[in-house]
Amino acid sequence: MQHFVDLQNSSNFGDSDSWLSSSSNAVASAPNSNLNRDLFNDLVEIVPLVQSLIDRKASRSFTRRGSMIYTKAPARESLVKKAIDSKGRNVPQSIPATKIRDHGANEQGQNDNNNSDADSFSMFSGRAFTSEKDIEELAKLKEQIGDLQLKLREKDELLKSAENLRDQMNAVNAKLDEMKHQVSEKDGSLKYTQQQLSDAKIKLADKQAALEKIHWEMMTSNKKVEKLQEELDSVQTDISTFTLLLESLAKTDTAKYTDDYDTKPYVFNHVPDIDDMDEMECQKIEEARKAYIAAVAVCNEKQNEESIAAATNARLHLQSLLFKSKNFNL
Repeated sequence: MQHFVDLQNSSNFGDSDSWLSSSSNAVASAPNSNLNRDLFNDLVEIVPLVQSLIDRKASRSFTRRGSMIYTKAPARESLVKKAIDSKGRNVPQSIPATKIRDHGANEQGQNDNNNSDADSFSMFSGRAFTSEKDIEELAKLKEQIGDLQLKLREKDELLKSAENLRDQMNAVNAKLDEMKHQVSEKDGSLKYTQQQLSDAKIKLADKQAALEKIHWEMMTSNKKVEKLQEELDSVQTDISTFTLLLESLAKTDTAKYTDDYDTKPYVFNHVPDIDDMDEMECQKIEEARKAYIAAVAVCNEKQNEESIAAATNARLHLQSLLFKSKNFNL
């Protein structure tokens, strides 16, 4: 293989002084020569075949394993065209035609044998490498498929568990929402009850304040009634004393007149106006006393400002009548 590589590097395939180049150029430049046209074509075809063989053997020296692909040799027309284009046409002939024919036949037979061996070996090696690689890749693919199926089952289980957990969470959230709704209703009823309780407390405080006020007014009225009762008792005592005084004075005057005269005293008729005035005064006093007693009774029953004021006015009226009568008698 190294020999063919060296041959590729050191050979004068592209050199204008080589025998292949000279012969091809000579044949191309000398149309009247006796060289066979078929021999020239065979000679030209050898060059790409040798080059392809060198390329195949050189590629097998690489350590990297890869699938071998057999490439069909190019067509004769294309190779001839490439060889003619790559070589010069104006080079003189330097090798005899017979030598070129013999050397070309030998080269062609050797290259055909080498080409067939290389093709069979490359095809066998390519198939062997391809089968081994396919088996390895198939085993790897089976292993990867098994791993993927296992992961897929695990994912399915996780998905099912996640769905179950989601359903449970939805149920818990629904129950939580229901409990929140119930709690909000309870809070609303509790707030309403607290509001009613606060209103009731306010009303109770108002009632207590009103009751305390009424109690204080009742105590004040009781004190006033007691005071008026004392005054009434005092007035009644004064009236009784005044009545006793009048009676005692009347008895004293009658006895005095009886003792001074032996004869039967002349009974003077009282002045009608004075008698009428005394009776009228007594009647007024009696009416004022009854009115005062009635006012005191009403005050004890009602115990309000009006009854107390009425009792006070009745007492003052009675006192004024008594004072007038005392001043008149004096």
